[in-house]
Amino acid sequence: MTRSTGWGSPDAAMKIRVKVTGALEDYLPPGSSNPMELSVGDGAYPMDVVRRLRLSTNDRYLIAVNGNVVPQSEQASHALAENDSISIMPPLKGG
Repeated sequence: MTRSTGWGSPDAAMKIRVKVTGALEDYLPPGSSNPMELSVGDGAYPMDVVRRLRLSTNDRYLIAVNGNVVPQSEQASHALAENDSISIMPPLKGG
């Protein structure tokens, strides 16, 4: 199976809902709602969504799919499915 990481591409085969919190809302496309519905390619991963939003891939995000936290070690391998809801929360920083 070929996996597409682009949204809205001819290979897009499923829709998901994406919600971001905090300062990450600044990365949503202008005029979009939060959560927003997006088309993704079959087998897209949470990190594909992070890249598409142009978020830093060096930061550690708290990502949940359908309310279940996806461990950091699985964010680049946990396949998304039709109608999944993904929430992306910014990394906690401070001292």
